[in-house]
Amino acid sequence: MRILITGFVILVIWSFFSMWLYVDVLKPQTKRHEIVQPAPPVQNREADSLAKLYASMPKDLTVYFDFDKTSMLPAPGIENSLTALKDWMGKYPSTLLLVTGNTDFIGTPEYNMKLSAKRAETVKKFLIEKGFPADKLITGTARPDNNLTNQLTSKERAEHRRTEVTIKK
Repeated sequence: MRILITGFVILVIWSFFSMWLYVDVLKPQTKRHEIVQPAPPVQNREADSLAKLYASMPKDLTVYFDFDKTSMLPAPGIENSLTALKDWMGKYPSTLLLVTGNTDFIGTPEYNMKLSAKRAETVKKFLIEKGFPADKLITGTARPDNNLTNQLTSKERAEHRRTEVTIKK
């Protein structure tokens, strides 16, 4: 019986000691708030300068065509776009221009690819006449499946009969 009473007394003493240790020593340690300074943001200057460069790029030049034709339609503001592209190429001489022909979906895919290529060549010749270097112009055609969206009306199909001149990134 003496062993049971001694064990019970030790248990009570240990319970009070562990409660004091937890409540007065350990728990307040968890509530102390240390002010942590956030790390300074890492600035990627290359990404920032690239974003600024892309933002300063001139807008793409779009030339429209009549149905089944390779002669360009007159476009308002084309001279301003050409001047901006020329200035850009003067500032960045390694720039390449991508001339991409497009068609609407009417006709066979093979015929439309040939027509797209002819339209791109027409715009390329126009750009060369305006003083752009031929070795900086790359012609291509858009894949036919790129042209299948929103071509229900004649106006929507006319928007797809175009050639785009973009700066190759």
